[in-house]
Amino acid sequence: MSWYGIEAINRAISRTRKALFEPFDFWKWAKLAIIILLGGAGSGYGSSTNYSTETQDLGNNFPIIELPETLLTPMILIVVLFLILVLILSYISSVMEFVFVESLVRNEVKFWAYSRRFLGKGFNLLLVRLAIGLIFLVLLGIAFLPIILESPSDFALPELLGEIFWLVGLFILLALLAIVIESFISLAIPVSIYRDKGILSAFRMIYGNFRKSWKEVIVYWLTRFVLTIGTSIIVIIFSVLMTLVLGLGFLIFDVALYFLFSQLVSESLTWILLIPFIVIELFLILVILIFLSVPFVVFMKYHLLSFLEAWFAEAEIPFFDVPVVEPETGFNKPEPEF
Repeated sequence: MSWYGIEAINRAISRTRKALFEPFDFWKWAKLAIIILLGGAGSGYGSSTNYSTETQDLGNNFPIIELPETLLTPMILIVVLFLILVLILSYISSVMEFVFVESLVRNEVKFWAYSRRFLGKGFNLLLVRLAIGLIFLVLLGIAFLPIILESPSDFALPELLGEIFWLVGLFILLALLAIVIESFISLAIPVSIYRDKGILSAFRMIYGNFRKSWKEVIVYWLTRFVLTIGTSIIVIIFSVLMTLVLGLGFLIFDVALYFLFSQLVSESLTWILLIPFIVIELFLILVILIFLSVPFVVFMKYHLLSFLEAWFAEAEIPFFDVPVVEPETGFNKPEPEF
């Protein structure tokens, strides 16, 4: 018996090769690297902290620290600004997930056009993830409630160990549940695009198909786990080697600059002149590492899309390497211009 998750590996390799190397396009790689970098920010779920200047009786073992009123307003402002920044980055990341899928399916990267097209879908995806995050926070709050309400003096060692095991088990369970939900969301994104559905409707379609052929999805998850470990090891090895090579080259260059500047200016000014060069070199190393990671990230996304193509044919993904056929005549139909 063949499994879609395993069969998708060869198809993903072929599509990665065609998209990135046949032919090689530097600017295409650069735009994909930007999309990956923006989408890699992920979706953060911030939680606000309530501060109070009033003293509350929480027991003798917990001294109360009162914040000066002069510090309270700036701290609240910093927290609010941080939450706004997290929301903005999360929204950009959500939009980039749709842009990345469309770019790979079409094999044509149109950053601004795709971004404008998926502003609405990205916003809906952000709302869904925020709602899921809120539910998880409520579940964690309920789990911590007995510990918060119970006095510290009432904890005996067996009870404390029991609470620790309960919380660890709950964290593991919620983490696994979050991984499963996120996997369904990732599969729902292409369905939302090409079936013109909302993200929740696409999610329900994916879940409905999961109930029919859950074994395929289990094998797909196991395959993804192995591929993630394998690609991560390769990326780490490449990154370490490239960092060593570039770092050695830049070090030799910096030493030469140091001796040159030291002949012209004082010691302190020499280091000041070197700082911009070091910052630029670190930035170049980061850019090169992101650039070299593009094939691996693209391969993993193509594996997801290729699995979805085989497992859920109703997704109707218009891949660039699959000819469009007229249903009446059977003749190939030219792909639409975008």
